[in-house]
Amino acid sequence: MDLQITAADLWHLEGGAFLLENDRNLFALIQGDAVQMLPAMDRGLPPEDGTDDQGSVQMIMGRWPDGVWLVWRDYDTSSAADNMWYERLFRYRRDRWERIHETRHDQSSNTLYRGLWEQPGGCLVGLLSDDRNENNAWQAQTELLDCPGRPAPAFSFKATKQREYGIAAALGFASGHVVVVEQHTSMKEGEPKPPRLALSRPGPPNRTEIEIPLPPEIVRDRRSFKLLECRLLGGSPSDLYLVGNYEVGAVTIPLLLHFDGTSFTSLPSLPVSYIGDADLAEDGSLVLLGSPPKDNPKARTIWILPRGSAWRRRAMPIDRQIGEPYRPSSIAARSNDDVWVVGYHENNERRNRRLALFHSRPPAPSGVDGGAAVP
Repeated sequence: MDLQITAADLWHLEGGAFLLENDRNLFALIQGDAVQMLPAMDRGLPPEDGTDDQGSVQMIMGRWPDGVWLVWRDYDTSSAADNMWYERLFRYRRDRWERIHETRHDQSSNTLYRGLWEQPGGCLVGLLSDDRNENNAWQAQTELLDCPGRPAPAFSFKATKQREYGIAAALGFASGHVVVVEQHTSMKEGEPKPPRLALSRPGPPNRTEIEIPLPPEIVRDRRSFKLLECRLLGGSPSDLYLVGNYEVGAVTIPLLLHFDGTSFTSLPSLPVSYIGDADLAEDGSLVLLGSPPKDNPKARTIWILPRGSAWRRRAMPIDRQIGEPYRPSSIAARSNDDVWVVGYHENNERRNRRLALFHSRPPAPSGVDGGAAVP
């Protein structure tokens, strides 16, 4: 399906539905094989809600149609001294977005949502922390954001007391468990500090820290690093994928680990230097976008790891007009054979950008490289 826009993102909703969105100018609901355009779904978003249109959509999550939330990130320009990012939370009700929460943005603090989850179903909880400093893990706190007509849930999250750590990723569960990836923000060259996974659970021990293993290149050369595009994906605190990248100087190293509730195991390696978008399908398949060494966007491709199997490369279709594959930019998956992708083309000056939406089909017979996505 050709898209008459220049950028779009796919968002995975519970129950096998996806939303396609382009900074609120386009919304489309994907259920099964059907794509339903929703031209009026932007109602209630800025500036219609009475605020300036300075920001953009950062996240859409939940389940269709009764529990869908949207995070809008905006920039406070009230004064030169207080310019800062902050976020608004909207819930989709009665065919429009209703604003239900806004993070703080004043001289004392400005907070962003580091993680959002339902606890229990219908009650949205957020992990928030300050955005002015990298070492924000000690300031993190859970907050009830949306819970109409239900008893407030009990919180188990316990923040670290060490001020040298920052939040790289967070994920919470209806059980009350909260998992946070924390990285040391002030390490020196020659003294790498492993990141850690901090697990807060209902009941003692309230907080458990598990060291995340470093790749051998960092250990061998004793390099400092930062975590980029870090994500926690999974349905329980004892079955999680940690996906992202280590930034080591001008080089990136993929981060691919599985956590079983007590320890980490490495996933099979991939011939990529950078991991972009990632999704976990309902059948447990891990799907991601990988860029090869030198980050050549023309060679960016999709990799699928079915549970208990090996990585499969999923080739993008060829654009017949220019004879090159589409470049994937956003993905959402129901299974290893049911993957939706936004692909694009542009010339060297980043003009004439063209987008299309693709849906994968079962792979071709053996001997063909993983099959190819088709419109």
